[in-house]
Amino acid sequence: MGKVGIVTESTTCLPKELIEQYDIRVAPFHVNFGTKVYLDQVTITPAEFWKMFKNQKNLPTSGTPSPGEYAEIYTELAKTTDSIVSLVLSTALSAANKAALTAIDMVTAEHPGLKIELVDTRTAAGAQGFIALEAARAAQEGKTLSEVVKVAQEMVPKVKFIFALDTLKYLIRGGRAPKTAVIGELIGVKPILGIISEKGVVETLGKERGKEKAMAKMVELVKDYTDTSKPLHVNIHYSDDVEAGEQLKKLVTSKYTCVDVYMTDFTPVMTTHLGPCVSLSFYSGL
Repeated sequence: MGKVGIVTESTTCLPKELIEQYDIRVAPFHVNFGTKVYLDQVTITPAEFWKMFKNQKNLPTSGTPSPGEYAEIYTELAKTTDSIVSLVLSTALSAANKAALTAIDMVTAEHPGLKIELVDTRTAAGAQGFIALEAARAAQEGKTLSEVVKVAQEMVPKVKFIFALDTLKYLIRGGRAPKTAVIGELIGVKPILGIISEKGVVETLGKERGKEKAMAKMVELVKDYTDTSKPLHVNIHYSDDVEAGEQLKKLVTSKYTCVDVYMTDFTPVMTTHLGPCVSLSFYSGL
């Protein structure tokens, strides 16, 4: 049979060319505007999302891929491989793993020779994407199922995701804000948060007045969470402000040695929970 199949979710914010190059299968989250359900990055683009986001009175909500949607991907892969690694968004933030596990039971009952391993990435956004990318590279190199799982698991403690929000209200509304988050916000103050431990939860890292200071602080924080004596792998994400993304990219690359630098829009489902923001996913090492 073929190489190990890799499955992840639309929360990864990976560049499309990498998804295609490494044949990464992506389960789209749902983005709901009222009764209308969109598939993240499939039936709604970031540009379309922002147009609706700014014009709608009611804020959007999100939903995980259904067991049937995961099952469809696993079943399709079963035609060409007998081994799959499914890399899910942090189980502390989402019920996606439950849907994926249900799908695994459904599909392996029909395909008893198929082996599917689920890995909790304990992170989100580009940090989750980096785990999926390294797993896919290992699969493309012909590594076995257990070897690919090991590559993914070894990436989990390495990758970090930090972000500066315009407002906490979206994160609070979704129930994913840290317990230390302050509901009463100060005008112009940008909260800085991140997923920087294997707990896979959002933690408060600080706050700065103004976006420029917040981005500078984010770049300074990088050295607190990874070994910057080694080259960095970086993915910068922006929501509705590409210029802020470019500015953050310039700040990171001027301060640290980087071997990989990507810049992607936040997918609609990520923006549903975070609102306008700029963020940085990274890890160090060759």
